[in-house]
Amino acid sequence: MTHIKALQHFEKEVRKVLELEKSEKGIVNILKPHFAKLLETEGLLPQDYRQPRLEKYSQYLLYKPEDDAFSIVAFVWGPGQTAPIHDHLVWGLVGLYEGAIEETRYRKVHHDQFDRGFNLEVLDTVIAKKNDISFVYPPNADIHSVRNPYKDTAITIHIYGTDIGKQKRHRYENKSSEIHSIVTAHENVKPIFS
Repeated sequence: MTHIKALQHFEKEVRKVLELEKSEKGIVNILKPHFAKLLETEGLLPQDYRQPRLEKYSQYLLYKPEDDAFSIVAFVWGPGQTAPIHDHLVWGLVGLYEGAIEETRYRKVHHDQFDRGFNLEVLDTVIAKKNDISFVYPPNADIHSVRNPYKDTAITIHIYGTDIGKQKRHRYENKSSEIHSIVTAHENVKPIFS
């Protein structure tokens, strides 16, 4: 099966799930086995995109339908590269395609009932390896950080419930309780596969 056929088949499965399930937690749970099959597709990220940048991780749009109902994105993590603590404000699945990464999940703990300040409490830290799948969904499982603490490049494939390259979301400063609005644009304007 060619890459575009695998992605089009996956799109059909995503649309079936989105038609039947409305809860974000339910969507990621039902999509997970379909996403696992997609991760088995060899060469899903073409060779020209696999070289990590020196200054930060790379984010490439692989596929998305015209209605932005979801997007499939590849991230390339060079040794030591990190994504700061951030949220997504939409459901998503993250699969390890190559290498390994470390993911730390957080929960926002407010100082008082009036929402005056917060701390981020670490819920857990896991090492994800090839074919492992993680998830995000608001509000309860949406804040995490990712890093590649290893000497080898890591590649992750993500699906989100919108075009994540346009999604307004947040970066968190845990020590200062600051939140910054961000949009992390893709490095390519057109999807690699369309």
